[in-house]
Amino acid sequence: MARIKQFNINLLLLLPSLEAFTLPTATSTNRGLCFHRYRKSTSSAISLHVVSNGKQQNNEAGYDGHDDDSSSSSTDDVKRQSTPPRSRMKAVKRRKSSKITSQNRSRREIEMDEMRRKRQQKYEEMRQGSQIVPSIWSFESLFPEPFFDENQVEQDLEEASLVKKKEKLAKQKQAMELKAPLDDERKVKSRENEFIELQEDRNRKRAARASNTTVDGLNVSKNQNVKAFNVSLPKVDWEMSRRVEDRMYGIRRDPINGQPYDETSLMGDGAVQFRDGVRLGKALRVNLDRLNYFAKKDLRRNNIEGARENYLKAIEQDPFDGRAYLGLSRIAQRKRDFPAARSHLRSGISRCPENPFLLQAMGSLEERVGHLAQAEAFYISSVRAQSTHAAAWVALAQLRTRKLRQGPNAGRICYQTAERELIRAGLPPNSFVYTAWASLEYKEGGNYKLAKELFQKAIEIDPRCSAAWLQLGVMEADKENWDEAQTCFETVLKFDKRNSRVLQAYAIAESRRPDGDSREAIDLFERALRVKPYDAGVYQAYALFVADLGDIDMARELFRRGSGTAKRHAPLWQAWGVLEMDHGTPDVARDVFQQGIWACAQSGGGQSGGRRCARLWQAWGVLESREGDYAAARRCFSRTLDAESRNVAAVTAWALMEESLGNSADARVIIERRCFTSVNLFFFALVYFHVVA
Repeated sequence: MARIKQFNINLLLLLPSLEAFTLPTATSTNRGLCFHRYRKSTSSAISLHVVSNGKQQNNEAGYDGHDDDSSSSSTDDVKRQSTPPRSRMKAVKRRKSSKITSQNRSRREIEMDEMRRKRQQKYEEMRQGSQIVPSIWSFESLFPEPFFDENQVEQDLEEASLVKKKEKLAKQKQAMELKAPLDDERKVKSRENEFIELQEDRNRKRAARASNTTVDGLNVSKNQNVKAFNVSLPKVDWEMSRRVEDRMYGIRRDPINGQPYDETSLMGDGAVQFRDGVRLGKALRVNLDRLNYFAKKDLRRNNIEGARENYLKAIEQDPFDGRAYLGLSRIAQRKRDFPAARSHLRSGISRCPENPFLLQAMGSLEERVGHLAQAEAFYISSVRAQSTHAAAWVALAQLRTRKLRQGPNAGRICYQTAERELIRAGLPPNSFVYTAWASLEYKEGGNYKLAKELFQKAIEIDPRCSAAWLQLGVMEADKENWDEAQTCFETVLKFDKRNSRVLQAYAIAESRRPDGDSREAIDLFERALRVKPYDAGVYQAYALFVADLGDIDMARELFRRGSGTAKRHAPLWQAWGVLEMDHGTPDVARDVFQQGIWACAQSGGGQSGGRRCARLWQAWGVLESREGDYAAARRCFSRTLDAESRNVAAVTAWALMEESLGNSADARVIIERRCFTSVNLFFFALVYFHVVA
């Protein structure tokens, strides 16, 4: 305490000597400067720093950097009496520092302070009493007072109630359609009239409300003509609506009275129903698509059991989906179980009698086993079920022209009918139809110009049609237009690099070309075998090309490999037997023909083995005729005609053999009995025998 008293006494003694220092009041701009100078001043014994709150008063009084002595002394007296000693000493230090700093201020700083003061004053005037439009970022602009439109609120409530009425009315109408007979339309019409009255009432209220509304501050009087929204309701086809709902919800009705079956109706509560763990009604389309997709994927990977399981699940979910029956039939055909394949297709046709895909598949199966009449009947049923089914038209045309030998006109009629039906239905043209039609015109009709036009039309429809490009290239190669053929093959290989048929045809064309490279042809054959190692057609063409080059042993090896990968390929066995006839022994050739007949025999072909074995019997008959065993040759030719009654090659070879033996009458009988429907062969044979005679 003694020390504090001594300090206060010393301070009081020093105060009179400090009266000469007049300190200015600190402003907002020099406070930091004063404090900074106070922190750095170490020479003075006592630094005074005074901060005053009367900034605006000193500035308005014309402050010039010096304070009045009297005012300063009076203020010091008050502070000495009211503040404690330590605080009083700090105030003296601040006052001295402020005085030193204000003396060092420049005129530029004083002008900046004056400018800030004026700007602050203008801002306060604008906020308090000025008529200037406030900024968009002000509080009033960002958060305006709420405004309630009573008319709009009333309109929204009315629309909500109207929607509820519509939903209730729709439910009542739906329940009424399920319970009432189809011919009872009076209640439906009354509900329809009620709905129309509700709509008209709504339009009247809207028009009345529009007559009293205010738009942009202008009152619209009732005398003005305000047009209401006249909604013209379309005519509702209730029968078509019922059919659409039945297809959507899987409802099946009695064809006599139109009542829905209880076990398949899902309209009661809109939920999926089950009975004894089995779903009632029709499954979703996406579930069926998923099962069929995985089944096809398993079938491509040779997972027969997995594919069969998925197809059975699809049938369990929807017995009326024909894709599952078609897949099961393909699995059975792969196992060579043709009765089972026929059974699956018949089951699908019994549930979907108008399914064109099942009917066409049934015709293809009958054609495969050799029942050509039944195959034609199923193809006709398929095109009757769906006249725009292009695949059925093409299959029917090829059956009539290639196997029934009805001539090119029969096939041409099928293709023209398919084209006309597609145009009539408004569907895009089918490139497959024009490709098959062009092949018919070239191979059967011999019309190169028309065939080329049809090929080009097919390519215009589908520029990536591999079949059209392939057959066009083969035709150009036959006409020895090698550059055009090469262009066609190269075009296909740009977007279909793994097409073994295209590689095979390209290799054959390169081997036949006069300036062709045999090494390049062999490379193409090897590429085709790498792409499809089990393609017997590639092995056959490759072996014949190697045989032409003189390597008979390599040709035999290729035939052996091809017969091991595809045992039921009759043309390969025939080419191998002919090779042994020309470069081997007759016994080896007979053995090759016999093995081919055993491998290619069909279940319903009888003793002859079916249509596939016809070419093998014919080649065997030519072998026996060349060796001089005419009785064996007659037996072989008879088996050929038993397997395929209209085999032109067998009839021609048999007739020529009999003619060479001097049996002209027998040759005439063979032609008249076997080929009386083939007009071209009949007249050719008659002219030939007349010339010989």
